[in-house]
Amino acid sequence: MNSCRLAALLFALTGIQKFIAGESPLSRAAAASPFPFISPIPVDDDKAKTLHLISLPPLPDPEGFAGGYLGVSGDHLLFAGGANFPGKKPWEGGSKVWSAKVFALPLSALQKDGSENAWRQVGELPDPLGYGVSATRHDELILAGGSSADGHTAQVIALRFVAGELQQRSLPPLPQPLANHCGTLIGSTLYVFGGQTTPTALAISGGWKLCLADSNPRWVPLPAFPAPPRILAAAAAVQDQLWIAGGAALTPNSKQALERRYLSDVWKLDAVHGWVPLPSLPSPSVAAPSPVAQKDNQPLLLGGDDGTQVGNDPTKHRGFPRITQRFLIAENRWVPGPDFLPAVVTAPTAETSFGTVIASGEVRPGVRSPAVWLIKQ
Repeated sequence: MNSCRLAALLFALTGIQKFIAGESPLSRAAAASPFPFISPIPVDDDKAKTLHLISLPPLPDPEGFAGGYLGVSGDHLLFAGGANFPGKKPWEGGSKVWSAKVFALPLSALQKDGSENAWRQVGELPDPLGYGVSATRHDELILAGGSSADGHTAQVIALRFVAGELQQRSLPPLPQPLANHCGTLIGSTLYVFGGQTTPTALAISGGWKLCLADSNPRWVPLPAFPAPPRILAAAAAVQDQLWIAGGAALTPNSKQALERRYLSDVWKLDAVHGWVPLPSLPSPSVAAPSPVAQKDNQPLLLGGDDGTQVGNDPTKHRGFPRITQRFLIAENRWVPGPDFLPAVVTAPTAETSFGTVIASGEVRPGVRSPAVWLIKQ
């Protein structure tokens, strides 16, 4: 048995032990909010427990960032990179600017208020970077691929915040430059899927996985994907399987510019049968916060761009949909979930012992938000 298979088995056994002990989200009811300084936003949902949405300290940037990286290192959240329009907006001729800044927030901010719990800059990435995949493993924030003003990159790095110092190390690079992809960590294996090799390229089909528990890890191709290649899909780890939801297929128009076709199909990667179709989303979803949040051990897809406002005057954009979709595994169907009031897209998520954190993101085309949110379990 290789190291990744052994790691996956131990990962599964740990989950079973937590369930028996009543420590898993599935086996315990969501407690009332212990956060007296902020008011959770309760949302009624016939199929799910009330969603407690809690405002955390915002990022220390007035614009915020889309396409950042988010994870946990030690007793801190880390947010890195991303991009925004700090001057003029796109329709005014403004240019996108990528960030190399790395911010840290004590996890105590998820429990109590205080000025000491504000985000602060703790370092910088080797280069500005955004629109890649982030994951947390062994107190490290992993950044896989992404883009900058110079194009797309294959680099994979890990950040660790120890004793007030930001440490960085390199991991095996992706087989090719990639941005606008999605991915997640399952056990000790990092998955990446879809995306583009250059800003003007068509989307790639399929993806790769990297077993980080191996002594000499290398990227291994995923099985051939039977559906349209895509960018900006949402990835989920569900019952130790990779799920892919929505995204946008790219086709060149008569002027050779890329046009998006908004997708609603959902797939899971089965170890025996390969890619297996699941019930489609009721409506398309592009660039939803990823990895997909979990509610009671079931996927909760938070909004995403449904494409209904494409081509409209950007100054009159109404914002992205607040609707969410919750997948009932036992019934094999999607049901409407509680509204996701921040309604951000291109926002990273990270799982903590307190719940799912969603950081910054885009509220309208070209408009970011520095807000950070916690969906409390």
